[in-house]
Amino acid sequence: MSIAPSSSFLAVFCLISAVFFTGFLVKMMIRVAVLDHPGHRSAHERPTPKGGGVGVMATFFVLCPILLAETGQPVLSAPVLLTALATALLAGVSWLDDLYQWPPSIKFAAQCLAAALVVAGGTSLPLPMTWGGPIAGALISALWLVFITNAINFMDGLNGLISGSLAVGCLLIALTGPAFGVPDLFWPALLLCACLCGFLPFNYPKARIFLGDVGSQGCGLLAGAAALHVAHATPLPSGWLLGPCLLFPLIYDVLFTLVRRKLAGHSLVQAHRGHLYQVLHRSGVNPALITLAEWGFVVWGAVVAHFTAPLPVLPGLACGLGLLLVPQLLWTGFAVLQTRRHPVGPW
Repeated sequence: MSIAPSSSFLAVFCLISAVFFTGFLVKMMIRVAVLDHPGHRSAHERPTPKGGGVGVMATFFVLCPILLAETGQPVLSAPVLLTALATALLAGVSWLDDLYQWPPSIKFAAQCLAAALVVAGGTSLPLPMTWGGPIAGALISALWLVFITNAINFMDGLNGLISGSLAVGCLLIALTGPAFGVPDLFWPALLLCACLCGFLPFNYPKARIFLGDVGSQGCGLLAGAAALHVAHATPLPSGWLLGPCLLFPLIYDVLFTLVRRKLAGHSLVQAHRGHLYQVLHRSGVNPALITLAEWGFVVWGAVVAHFTAPLPVLPGLACGLGLLLVPQLLWTGFAVLQTRRHPVGPW
């Protein structure tokens, strides 16, 4: 994407400003001190403020229109406006839930409405008529957005895991987007990466504050929408795999845990601490190393996406899935061996 030098300078200035402005707002949220009290599922041992995602989301919303305008991208298009409205709605409801602990049904309804708004703006899978056409594409897209938003929320339980994984993913989307035919994601992805980098020092390796639902759900919706945009716009046969590949470590952990709990006869809606990252942490593995491993899995996802992008759809899917599963199966095996040496009870 070619932009004027002056606009490029202002765009870079926005990114630098995002890091510091997010950090300032996160410090303010630490002073507000809406506390997350540790429970049986928690990785922390003392009450810790939550709501760091307020700084991430607020900074992103303030600077994104400026950044888009400076880089010559549309600010008032339907996809941009409705995705922004959806994210603001979900982040707002999630923040109120952080404050008042609303019933899960309210948060789920907000997720569904947010997903519907994103899809209504035109950000959805372009399925051919033989696969169900636009209606099926819209339905699958909405289900994807609800699933990935929840998956990211479920995985936000260890210092730096989600904020760092998403920051790495955003950086990789920005760097690889032009090769996948989506250069328009370059600046927005870098902006969200900068916002997350402004938050990360307050959360990793020691947590002074957590993202909270406002951050994990807001960022989750943006990540899901970015994946749909890549699938919609890429000219590469298997380029649509970029988003799922980058998010695969989170997707695998959630799906593996759900299947395992279902086979064990446990409730799928009951709160638990059986995610792989939780099990490894409970078995004594250094949480900072667990987080770094998850970041590494995101990088591997980018490598797999690049390798499979030129392949036809079905071979690309099969090859990509196989390559993505290799480190995850090794990670699962490590968790099993670790819990045999250091039992953690039922998981």
